[in-house]
Amino acid sequence: MNYSAPNPPASARPDPVVLPHAGVIALSQDIKVRGRVFGFDESDENTRPFNLLRTQISRNVDETGRRIIGITSATPAAGKTYVSLNLAAAMSGTANRPVVLCDLDLRRGSVLDALDVDVPSDVSTYLRGERDNWRDALYRIDGTELYVLPCKPTRRGSSGMLSSPAFAELIAGLRQLPDDVLILVDLPPVFASDDALLTSQHLDAYILVVEYGRNTAEQVQEAIRLLEPTPCLGTILNRYKGGYFDAYGYGYGDPYGIKNYGLED
Repeated sequence: MNYSAPNPPASARPDPVVLPHAGVIALSQDIKVRGRVFGFDESDENTRPFNLLRTQISRNVDETGRRIIGITSATPAAGKTYVSLNLAAAMSGTANRPVVLCDLDLRRGSVLDALDVDVPSDVSTYLRGERDNWRDALYRIDGTELYVLPCKPTRRGSSGMLSSPAFAELIAGLRQLPDDVLILVDLPPVFASDDALLTSQHLDAYILVVEYGRNTAEQVQEAIRLLEPTPCLGTILNRYKGGYFDAYGYGYGDPYGIKNYGLED
């Protein structure tokens, strides 16, 4: 995995939207196998469900103007980072829609691990006051319109950082990005701490990842209640066996009567 200082945009790409960023991350060729990041390759069959979800979210964003969307789960290890990364990768392939993926699971951030890369600065260094500008922790995935604002795990003080003036300035800065930029936020699990609740009040909406065979209807309903009044766009049923997407090992559904994302109209 390689990290380098930013280069000027390639002249072959017509009028690319390039956000100011601290560096460029070059993904290794086998990242799909080790990191399970399929979303950049539309020919990969594993990308199909994320493309379907991309269409639904793009339609909602265009109709409502929502731009900052969180991705969370009721409990840990439900696959929210896997979903966040692949959805962000799929959405960054849409013409003229750059995507910023923010890892705000400050206690157990795992986007860097999934990409198998290390960077000199992350969002927690900004929130702790060690950096003056959050863009010092913003990196572009080489050859794509996906930008990553990663975090390295911080065992203590996450709630304080999410309640700080620096965090409010971060959200304000994200909202000041060009209107065609979509911001996806990898949130902590709802039941793990109050971090997801603190963050959700700054979001336009969120998506809830539900682990098939583990999360109960009561857990889903309680998670949605705790995150009110931020609206839930829908649920993603992860590690689903059988049905529409059994070949992929995950699917989208509405088994709890909330909303259904992933079925074509």
